[in-house]
Amino acid sequence: MSAAPPVTAPQVADGEVKALPAARFSPRRRWLRRLILPVALGVVLIAGFIAFSMWREAQQYVSTDNAQISGEPVSVGAMNAGRVDSVNVKVGDAVTRGAVLSRVALPSQIGVAQNGQAKLDFLGGADTRIDVTSPIDGLVIATPAAVGADVQAGQAIVTVVDPTTLWVNANVDETAIDRVRVGQPVSVHVDALGSDISGAVEAITPATASTFSLLPSNSSSGTFNKVVQQVPVRINVLLGNQPALLGTSVEVKIRVAE
Repeated sequence: MSAAPPVTAPQVADGEVKALPAARFSPRRRWLRRLILPVALGVVLIAGFIAFSMWREAQQYVSTDNAQISGEPVSVGAMNAGRVDSVNVKVGDAVTRGAVLSRVALPSQIGVAQNGQAKLDFLGGADTRIDVTSPIDGLVIATPAAVGADVQAGQAIVTVVDPTTLWVNANVDETAIDRVRVGQPVSVHVDALGSDISGAVEAITPATASTFSLLPSNSSSGTFNKVVQQVPVRINVLLGNQPALLGTSVEVKIRVAE
């Protein structure tokens, strides 16, 4: 068994003890130490700031991107069956209440059948023509009937929407709906415009969105999987004169805490 190497004593000169020289680091290792420590500290601070911001936003807002701009399109047609003689507007046109949107030719009586019923046909200039007028101020979003098409009474010839009455329909998770109240301010990001507009919660539907589907979910089967339901929330916004916004996607942030 070999003996342990002798311990070197500190060097003594003139009655003073001299310390051994310290280990030296290469310039490259010193440079890495000076770089890594600040970078690591910066990463920790950034991660902490992001985590705090996410936590703070979750406390102050209820957010969802499952939202669309909704409205009530008005289908305008003639009160009588006939043939479309003219359509005076195109998609995107602004119209006023009472403006003539279309003209419909009514068939003329050309005789009587053996059973006593009147025989009807279109005679061109001899036909009676009626005007189809707009019931509201708004924008034309569709012209489903073309010139020359035969239409039934009430069939849509022109579809109009009032852009000042559009709203946002946002679907909020049922786990967060208890924090939403009528009147709370809302920030709405409109993808089609690339900008934010302000709004307010107008109504909270007392039912989930699946309740109104054609095939509501049924939980009576033995393979039921719990799914977070969505609750429709109506948000009042003022979008202005925007003809192509109906049905577009938006992102909603409802401020639920001050």
